[in-house]
Amino acid sequence: MKKIIVIASLFLAFSFNANAQVASKAKSVKSVEITPESISNDITNLSKTVTMEESLKKDMNTLLSMRMEALKEVKSEDEKKAIFEMYGKKILGGFTPDQMNQLNLNKELFLKLTKY
Repeated sequence: MKKIIVIASLFLAFSFNANAQVASKAKSVKSVEITPESISNDITNLSKTVTMEESLKKDMNTLLSMRMEALKEVKSEDEKKAIFEMYGKKILGGFTPDQMNQLNLNKELFLKLTKY
């Protein structure tokens, strides 16, 4: 009986010791909060940077809203990056070369719209 107690206590002691030495990984997750207000701010900044017609503004608003809804449904970072990449291509596809040049002048807005 004493041997069983000694074996059990040694087992538990080494289990706790082994778990204490395992390094826990703290993930640095980039949190992107997209709200309807942030979308309207992005559209306002975009219209200040790029000359756009009203129909293009509506299209961009729709695309950004669709991206917001798609991001709400996914959990993993890889899926979020894929959604940003897909919608980034759609957003950039709506611009003419002149508008793309105008957008490229504002790197912060360009990255905010296209990169996660």
